Amino acid sequence: MKVREAKVEDIEELSELLIQAQELHCKNRPDVFKNMTKIEAEEEIVEVIESQDRKMIVAVSENDKICGLVIYKIKKVEDHINLKNETILYIGKIVVDEKSRRKGTGSLLMKEIYRIAKKLKCNRVELNCWNFNKEAIEFYKAQGMEIQRLNMEIKIGG
Repeated sequence: MKVREAKVEDIEELSELLIQAQELHCKNRPDVFKNMTKIEAEEEIVEVIESQDRKMIVAVSENDKICGLVIYKIKKVEDHINLKNETILYIGKIVVDEKSRRKGTGSLLMKEIYRIAKKLKCNRVELNCWNFNKEAIEFYKAQGMEIQRLNMEIKIGG
């Protein structure tokens, strides 16, 4: 398996992965997430690939099938009233195909993200993960990540 940057030609496989991830979120938090159409997924992929700020890497199997992706961006904190200046690699999305889980795909993608972060002199890598996604939380912990902060909520209605 290898990791490379995403290309527009990958759009079909990438859209399937984004929809797969969105379905998991819709199933667990239908009060927050809406279904994603193939067209919406393709638009997001093209937007990321053409973006100056966001990047996408993919894990590709020996038979040339894309089995995972990471969308990330570099965030710079400068002259903030409370925070020290630093550079953060922020993961917006990480998706591993259901059939490719527990086979090293996610770990390979995270190793590449850590390599990119080091190369770009980032202070750390950050991401958000929904509390319902226990499998992902355990995966991130196995990759050396720790809980940084908690985002709390109360449902009021409406």
